[in-house]
Amino acid sequence: MAANTRFAVAIHAAGMLAFADRIPISSDNIARSVNTNPVVVRRILALLTRHGLAQAQKGQGGGSLLTRTPERITLYDIYQAIEAGPLFQVPCLSEQHECAIGRNVGPALNKILTRAESGLLEQLKAVTLAEVIQKVEKRIKRECGAQTSPARRRK
Repeated sequence: MAANTRFAVAIHAAGMLAFADRIPISSDNIARSVNTNPVVVRRILALLTRHGLAQAQKGQGGGSLLTRTPERITLYDIYQAIEAGPLFQVPCLSEQHECAIGRNVGPALNKILTRAESGLLEQLKAVTLAEVIQKVEKRIKRECGAQTSPARRRK
């Protein structure tokens, strides 16, 4: 079963829009950074726009911008814009289904997974896009520092 990467791509895209600092970023630029098709990015940007997190500017030099600062956008906001419906889908079979396990595993799992999803959503509410950006910036600084020789760092 393939993993769903739309949420991660949406965070990546929103982060790039935040790095742009009021300069529109094109879906092509984001797609190159994410290593995906620009159509995938355009669909995600459309969802972010529909939910008031981004705005599109058309024409020459167009692209997308965030409508709020990264400090005022939570991962929950992005998740709500991108994902529709419950995180976990559990098939529930009818009471007439021939297998006792098949009849009962769905209702048993639903309670567990509903609690898990609730906990996940609370965690997403507690993290802002700005915090993710800070973590990315720290990793970039470490990466750049590791690639620079000690002699160059002293200059």
